Amino acid sequence: MGEPKAKSTLAEGQGRIGSPKLTPGACEQNQMEKPAMNEIAIRRGRRPGQTKRITLKAVADAAGVSMMTVSNVIHNRANVSAALREQVEKQIEALGYVPNRAAQELAGNARPHIGLLYQATTNPFIAAVIVGAMKAASRLRVDVSVQLARIDDPKALRDTVHLMEVGGVEGFLLPSPMAEAMALACKKKPIEVPMVAIAPGHPIAGMGAVRCDEVQAARELVALLIAEGHRNIGHLAGPEAQSGSAARLQGYKEALKAAGLKLRPEDIVRSPAYRFQEGVKAAEALLQARPGLTAIFAANDTLAAAVLAVAHRRGIEVPRQLSVVGYDDSPVAEQVWPGLTTIHQDAEALTEQAVELLEKAVRSWRADRAVLPGDDVVLPFQMVRRGSVAAPE
Repeated sequence: MGEPKAKSTLAEGQGRIGSPKLTPGACEQNQMEKPAMNEIAIRRGRRPGQTKRITLKAVADAAGVSMMTVSNVIHNRANVSAALREQVEKQIEALGYVPNRAAQELAGNARPHIGLLYQATTNPFIAAVIVGAMKAASRLRVDVSVQLARIDDPKALRDTVHLMEVGGVEGFLLPSPMAEAMALACKKKPIEVPMVAIAPGHPIAGMGAVRCDEVQAARELVALLIAEGHRNIGHLAGPEAQSGSAARLQGYKEALKAAGLKLRPEDIVRSPAYRFQEGVKAAEALLQARPGLTAIFAANDTLAAAVLAVAHRRGIEVPRQLSVVGYDDSPVAEQVWPGLTTIHQDAEALTEQAVELLEKAVRSWRADRAVLPGDDVVLPFQMVRRGSVAAPE
């Protein structure tokens, strides 16, 4: 019965540093283990002696700020005021918050996590963008989070971005018009993470871009109509907020000017959205204001399809009495009759290139928080001729 008692006494002695039950060798080993235990505590996000890890949320709550603000302070980002930075740093010190070093070290080699934002609308362009993003993500081993976002509310858009950043997103893909909306939301207070715009009409300050030269494409499309003999050419313009609409309108005007043709204000009617019903109303207004038009350049294929519908309803033969051209070469361009002459820009290819650009930008951003992508990648476009164009009678 005495043997178990001896084991119990030894076990109790081993739990205390300097216990008489410990041999000199065991004491030396314990002293060596203490710094190692402290290092483990630090790597787990605790100070030596802390039994519970202090979280980033605890610091944010104590400082009365968002978790994103705490993250910005920890990573020394410039978008935090000096007073707010001091407020957060005081709470970090008071609570003994230690960032998880292991997680930070691993982050340098982790798969980039990017966010794709799009507005609550369904169209062929967005569908192609999502497919292109998934293809590139699989090939490049990139994680992608797809998120609906509002383009009409800058604050709501910024909130969406911040929530995604807290969730680990390190950069953003922004198909037009989301890119333009983001530029507006960041006008007074920049969001300092890598962003790449997909198919904007022009480069956008503060972000990279992958696009086609839409001004030149529109110019060539209208030049085709002029070469066929058309002199009265109208334009069904797209939404004013989209840079692509502005670029196509610019190309239309430049083509007319180069040919010495007069531009009348009534030759241009704008649709408030790239949707069929709005396009029908705009086409009705354009043909009502300018019954003598022999050709119409619509800012995208959906609006061009609306022009065809209105022309058929009015008994106007296409292309004998009215030539119609669109833009994008979306599936509708082949589904309508006659098929639309249009500009083909490969939205999937644009997006894959944008993912490649953003993946590199994220890795550079990890190394140097001051580096943002400024690349303006311009890919080729192609004119596709179908049956909607003919010489005027």
